[in-house]
Amino acid sequence: MPKKTRLALTLGMAGAIVAAPLITGLATANAASVSTWDKVAMGESSGNWHINTGNGFYGGLQFTQSTWNEFGGQQYAPRADLATKDQQIAIAEKVLAVQGPGAWPNTSGPAGLTKGGPKAAVSPSTKSSDSAATSVKVAPKVAEKPAATAPTAPKIEVVPAAAKPASTTTSYSVVKGDSLSKIAADKDVAGGWHKLYADNRGVIGSNPNLIKVGQKLSLSGKAAAATTTATKVEAAPKAAPKTETVAETKPSVSVKVAPKTAVKEKAPVAAKVSSAKAGSTSVNSSGYVAPVNGALGTAFGTGGKLWSSGSHTGQDFVVGTGTPVKAITSGTVVSAGNGGAYGNEIVIKHADGKYSQYAHLSSIGVRAGATVSTGQQIGLSGATGNVTGPHLHFEIRTTPNYGSGINPLTYLRAHGVNI
Repeated sequence: MPKKTRLALTLGMAGAIVAAPLITGLATANAASVSTWDKVAMGESSGNWHINTGNGFYGGLQFTQSTWNEFGGQQYAPRADLATKDQQIAIAEKVLAVQGPGAWPNTSGPAGLTKGGPKAAVSPSTKSSDSAATSVKVAPKVAEKPAATAPTAPKIEVVPAAAKPASTTTSYSVVKGDSLSKIAADKDVAGGWHKLYADNRGVIGSNPNLIKVGQKLSLSGKAAAATTTATKVEAAPKAAPKTETVAETKPSVSVKVAPKTAVKEKAPVAAKVSSAKAGSTSVNSSGYVAPVNGALGTAFGTGGKLWSSGSHTGQDFVVGTGTPVKAITSGTVVSAGNGGAYGNEIVIKHADGKYSQYAHLSSIGVRAGATVSTGQQIGLSGATGNVTGPHLHFEIRTTPNYGSGINPLTYLRAHGVNI
């Protein structure tokens, strides 16, 4: 499926932003709170304010380059992903004042974005952007030069040139409530939890979900207790129980809050998605795959009376009954069974704290509490629950429950899945 055009400056395209000159002095009535922008960013980019996947959309709010330029973004940074969160929000409020919440058609509704919100409490200083502008020497996806005080910089394509260097602390002892992602964020580990796990795999073991109180982790790039070849993996959640097969959430939790069963979900129509890219279930370097081999169907955020929430909460894949369904990355099954309107469904918790859901299955091949690996077959597609035909309904959630979904395609693409 082509990238959404919510921030493209193309006239006559649904949900697109019409090009406009730089607008200054916008009224505060056309603003939104920082927490609201955080929700929009969560739906647009999984909350990654410095994302750049090379698809022409940049930063947490997924600006196109032309939109960033037209609304004054160049005063802060050459691209949105190189600007700070506050600077991106400052430009977004100018866009909101001109185009309204329709500039983000799939995420503004769930995030509660309106023109009448309070002005965001941000400080978009241009000081850091000046440094970023002068230090960018190469095209996107190539590491930019850091500030003159640092001889070299880690090759991290989503971190702006002005970002502060990694922590100089050489080790850290795990305490109760820690997770790899939390430690990496608190200690400013270059490369995030991926690098932290790779450098300490000999200490942690094969499952990044399981870190134990008292474990000593290296923050300097060398394993604390064993040497291991660095591999890029996905973010770890809070420390899991000692046994890997214990589900953290009761299966019944997610099925009790499923959509109303009064209206059947409309099966995706293959004719409408014939030009969409098919999902690929081959594992990429980041350890993620598409959930099924099939064309894209009804998109996330599509509005209509077919859904109790008023919009589609997932991404459909057009596949026939019996097509193998695979785990998009490693994790732990938190529920597997009948999900009411979702029919036979599976919900898996992943290392970054996100949950994936696979619904309307004809067959389930895993049980709650099981540990699954990337690309492992977990079931077969079908037409169970409230549907009008066979397909796979796929969601990415911030909790195991209905109503916490974010854009699945944005999430998969941010993890290197070509879909």
